[in-house]
Amino acid sequence: MKKLLCLLAVVLIFNACNTIKNKDSVINDCSDQDASNYEGVYKGTYPCADCSGIQVNLALNSDNTFVYKVIYLDEEDGRFVHKGKYTVKESILTIQEDSKPVHFLVGENTLTLLGHGLKPNTGELTDYYKLKKQGNFDYEGKYETFNEENGGYTQTLSIKREGKNYKVVFSASIVKNKENCIFSGVGSIKNDTIRVNLSKEKNNEILMYIAPSHDNLGVEVFTKNLEERFAIMSYCGGGASLAGKYMKNTITANSIGVFNNHNTIAEVLQTLPNTQIKKRTGHGEFFENVYDDYEIYNHDNQLLFTLTPKETGYIDQKINRVLVDSPFFKTGKGIHKNSTYKNIKAAYKINKIESTRDHIVLIVDELNANFSISKNKLKQNWWNNEKKKVNETKIPLNTQIDSFVLWWND
Repeated sequence: MKKLLCLLAVVLIFNACNTIKNKDSVINDCSDQDASNYEGVYKGTYPCADCSGIQVNLALNSDNTFVYKVIYLDEEDGRFVHKGKYTVKESILTIQEDSKPVHFLVGENTLTLLGHGLKPNTGELTDYYKLKKQGNFDYEGKYETFNEENGGYTQTLSIKREGKNYKVVFSASIVKNKENCIFSGVGSIKNDTIRVNLSKEKNNEILMYIAPSHDNLGVEVFTKNLEERFAIMSYCGGGASLAGKYMKNTITANSIGVFNNHNTIAEVLQTLPNTQIKKRTGHGEFFENVYDDYEIYNHDNQLLFTLTPKETGYIDQKINRVLVDSPFFKTGKGIHKNSTYKNIKAAYKINKIESTRDHIVLIVDELNANFSISKNKLKQNWWNNEKKKVNETKIPLNTQIDSFVLWWND
């Protein structure tokens, strides 16, 4: 209750509506839309004075019922669920939270939390009070529990469609020569959630749920009831559990995690909570090279990767460049941002090596990727002046790369 009162107090300081144009903003504007389009699931993360954030999930059903889930991160007993009927009048959507009305402005695929006088916030935290309408989640792929340490304990999850169902396979790192958390099964999907029976007994059902994580970068695995938590742990021999958050982390020539070369920056912004996106001005090796860089973080504020369109000022462009910022993301052959020249040379054909002002750049066409190495790391006489190219024998095999960049839509 203390947390809810705190949130209401914050809401009461809101004042006037802020109209932001699509050209320069990370958020959508607050224009009205046809009320027939507001049904669906909306997610966002509100700021919090004494916690790391407030995750919000609002489901609006066609029968005018709602489910409003509020989670105070890093807080015990910080989960609240409110249900009831919602109303919409003149683009203002109203629900009840502990018998008190909460109002939202219906926008283009967004709901904006309103405060005193039915006005949204105009301060620097404006972006964080918008809930974004969710699209269909693509479950197929490989996932891991987030771990940036090489050789650290990791649990993996593979999901593959089989007809109308999904095949799920869990495994984990070997600990003391014992492989933990081995499970495979087939689940059906309902309400955008995969349900898999964990029970080892015939004619018995204990459901494991696999649902999109709050930021849509992966999935969360859980059971509905607390007393069923032991069923989700029984497949792990080392005291771990199948439950937890798993993130898609595979890099291909045209994708990284949940995003691919068909996605626009606008689609990325609609997918993620605003608290996990930071827009910065990026610079190339030359003064005139200026870019719109969108840094993508996880919910613990760890930088994952940076997405850049070709031109500045417009978010409706497709992703042009991806800077891989975390070694958690890797190719099918295990190459990541901390790989060495030897690793890359063994895994892929290096089609060309170019020289820039401060680096040499390894070009791998199979990945649409460039790997840069600082010239300071090269041996003497690294440049073959006669052939006008880099002398590959002067690149130390154990040299770690400085950057891993994917190039799309050139």
